[in-house]
Amino acid sequence: MFVTVLFGDSKMEMFNLNCKLINFIHNLKERCGLDFKECVDLMDSSGRVMNLEAKQHSVDAASSLLVERQYYVLLQVCRDDDTGDRKYVSLLNNFSQSHPELTELLWKLSNPDKEQDRKISSLRRGRTQRSSPAHQTRSKNLSGRNKNHPVQ
Repeated sequence: MFVTVLFGDSKMEMFNLNCKLINFIHNLKERCGLDFKECVDLMDSSGRVMNLEAKQHSVDAASSLLVERQYYVLLQVCRDDDTGDRKYVSLLNNFSQSHPELTELLWKLSNPDKEQDRKISSLRRGRTQRSSPAHQTRSKNLSGRNKNHPVQ
């Protein structure tokens, strides 16, 4: 039972899942050249983050969290000291080119407030466009045309 972790300049390492999560995470940091104090996580191919940070001291089997033969992208977890928000940074250098479909998901995970703002502003834009004077004029013209030119 193993998983493949992508990181760096298109590097990949295979990791055994037949171990405790605490050992898996320690080995992950060691083999990927990271400081042991850094917080890391993994993202699967569907964009789901595994939340290793919360389980970094767990003695559960790594196979209880990770799916065998799956590919994962290594992420660094940064915390904002003021807000406590998490920001995820891909440690796969060519992430946006090699996994464009996951780039937006990673951005959304790292910017949940901005994503909410984007949704709200797009809703507002939609309402503004529907109630714009041009839209109202077109509606009047169309309704006027229907009265003048009935369908036979």
